[in-house]
Amino acid sequence: MRAVRGGGRLRVGLVGAGIVGAEHVRAARGSDSCAVTAVCDIDGGAAQALAGPVGASVHTDHRRMFGEAGIDAVIVTAPHALHAPMVVEAARAGLHVLVEKPMATTAEDCTRMIDACREHGVLLAVAHIVHFDPLVRRTRDLIGSGEFGAPLFVTHQRSAHYDPGTRPGWFFDRGIAGGGIVLNVGTHGLDRVRLFGGAPVRRVTGTVRGRPGMDVETDALALLELANGVGANLALTSRGAPYLDETAVVLEAATLRLSRTEGLFLLRGGHAEPLAAAEPEHTAAAFRAQLEAFAAAVRGGAGEYADGAYGRSVVAAALAVYESAALGRTVEVADPAVVP
Repeated sequence: MRAVRGGGRLRVGLVGAGIVGAEHVRAARGSDSCAVTAVCDIDGGAAQALAGPVGASVHTDHRRMFGEAGIDAVIVTAPHALHAPMVVEAARAGLHVLVEKPMATTAEDCTRMIDACREHGVLLAVAHIVHFDPLVRRTRDLIGSGEFGAPLFVTHQRSAHYDPGTRPGWFFDRGIAGGGIVLNVGTHGLDRVRLFGGAPVRRVTGTVRGRPGMDVETDALALLELANGVGANLALTSRGAPYLDETAVVLEAATLRLSRTEGLFLLRGGHAEPLAAAEPEHTAAAFRAQLEAFAAAVRGGAGEYADGAYGRSVVAAALAVYESAALGRTVEVADPAVVP
């Protein structure tokens, strides 16, 4: 891989001036390793609003930004179906890439992105932000210690608003978003399942439900089997539930309960022992840690990141939920990382 070396901060361009793009810009402010020096959005006003406070150049054409902005790397936060063509174009321009999850809307596009970045010698990282969440890291450390035995099951529950008007309109266009709550919100849960269960998803039995007049699903249930035999399930709902984002990891001698709103707990002997509280600053800390790790990896260091193969495995698992729901039966996940 072509590493960026020399002094000074990594010069990063951002494509997509929405809410997630703003989180990346915020993470870069005050960083010693990188700076957002260019912002692109088809809405020039939105790009200006995000670029102005950090002194970044403003663009409405990502191709021109790639070629003219003098950047080393790019963060892609555009609508899902645009990830693949933008990443391929960035690779051809010699730019390292951090692309938001879901990596793409098809496994084939994920492979195309991987191949392009490999061909042009640039790093491809997928922004699976939960890897950098302090409570997720604490949970992974506890699982990895072996103190409570190996994982047996992982369960994940998440609620989210999925009514028109609760998010930008393109989220409800299947051609652009690639799907609804499963591919958008559920990929966070599928990511946790893989992280905590220790292997990619191999087999899926899923069902999805939508609402009249909507192009995408808004609710889903899935039973999952990982490649190492660990069982898991995923429950996603949008119908009136208060905010819930919770994962339980059933180990041989105890259970770990991770709640985005309450914190991390150790369950054993009929008692819940609090291990760490949920803090509002955890999200900002995760975005900063992710960006610093990306910059370190681009410079040839040991920065942690989710690579293209990992990102593809999460997309493949989400797509298997759709396939299973359509066929009405259990399906195998179509991903090269999974050994049948």
